[in-house]
Amino acid sequence: MMHHDITLQPMSVLADGGSHEGQLILADGQLVAVFTWVTPEETVGGQERAGGWFLEAGFGPCSSLTSARPPVLATLDEAVTWVRTRLDNGLAAP
Repeated sequence: MMHHDITLQPMSVLADGGSHEGQLILADGQLVAVFTWVTPEETVGGQERAGGWFLEAGFGPCSSLTSARPPVLATLDEAVTWVRTRLDNGLAAP
């Protein structure tokens, strides 16, 4: 398992017709994911969930192309853990 220097950068994201609170997640200085906060009223991919952090865009091992359903995670810590797992497993991650 590699150690990646993960940093978060808050950024407003224009998505679904409005501005959302967002976080850019960088690994070793490279953008790997963009998460946006979704409210419980917003449905993401048919998932019934409480509010959370939705994977708006992913790059490399975090690409949404490698995941049938992008995650909605309860906390930023969970989002960072998800990113670390994807980076550690490479493109073959589930």
